[in-house]
Amino acid sequence: MSETEPSAPALSYFRAAPALWSAWDIPGWREDSRLRTFYTCFLHPNIGWDLVEEKRRLARDAAWAARLRTSLEYLLEQQPATLGTWHSLTQADLHLYSEGELYGYLLDLHAFLFGDRPSPPDDPDPDRPTPPAHWTYWTRNSWRAGRAPWEH
Repeated sequence: MSETEPSAPALSYFRAAPALWSAWDIPGWREDSRLRTFYTCFLHPNIGWDLVEEKRRLARDAAWAARLRTSLEYLLEQQPATLGTWHSLTQADLHLYSEGELYGYLLDLHAFLFGDRPSPPDDPDPDRPTPPAHWTYWTRNSWRAGRAPWEH
């Protein structure tokens, strides 16, 4: 095309698909096997990771605490994992019904390990009913906040 001919409009409404996320994107994942073990085991209900003891370990080992804190803050700030990718990472069946629940749990975990939360976060109740498949992210989060979706 010459400078006098108009160019075709840019199709700005088409965006590239986001890059697939994997645990290898977590800061420190490649370098620290303890970090990999923590994330692959701590949410697994059959292992029973002792988070109170882990908090004591973090107080004794500043380097480990810094790596874990950096990785948790990355997960909380970026929120890169879907429920599917998180499940493939942890192989845990904690009955998380939304990414909101996942990141709420991680936020509570961060507050316990590095903040002023006095006790570890509770695992989701495995006996609670599964929400209907047609629910959206927003209705699931409303339900989690103690409101039925129709009570907005």
